[in-house]
Amino acid sequence: MNLYFRVLWMILRLVFKPRGAELTEPFRRSFRVLPTDCDFNLHLTNGRYFSLLDIARVEHLARMKLIGRLLKRRWLPVLNATEMTFIRPIAPLQKFDIVTRIVTWDDKYLYMEQRFESPGTLHAVSLARAAFVCRRELVPPAMVACLAGYRGEAPPRPDIVEGWHALLRDKKEHFTPS
Repeated sequence: MNLYFRVLWMILRLVFKPRGAELTEPFRRSFRVLPTDCDFNLHLTNGRYFSLLDIARVEHLARMKLIGRLLKRRWLPVLNATEMTFIRPIAPLQKFDIVTRIVTWDDKYLYMEQRFESPGTLHAVSLARAAFVCRRELVPPAMVACLAGYRGEAPPRPDIVEGWHALLRDKKEHFTPS
């Protein structure tokens, strides 16, 4: 239930504190671990990380003033793949930030890094790959970047994203039925 309150809180923040963001600029969103976010080990439960990442991604799109433009064109964001590395636990009632950064894009996908941080501590890091679709057709991420006001080429793909991209390709080939 508290995720609905967090989404409502995000909407209120957008209405009363509309701030712009650039496509490749990191976006920082603060959260606090609520008691309902904790597991038996008394830290942020693994599944909640992914739900909070969703909220941060949606707010990032909203801060770039893209949601209305995307909906008008019927371009829907779809998460294609994500991976998470847990480094240090986040305790009950602890405040932390999720830092979302669009790393690069190619012909099909937009690649993002999202970090769970508190002052001086990295708690977890996630890579995500998203596509935009319209009537079951892919929308090139370069068109989304242009819609966000970005001019120029995609930033170079870092080695970590290149390795992850190769892993995803290999997994698809390995697990596809013959």
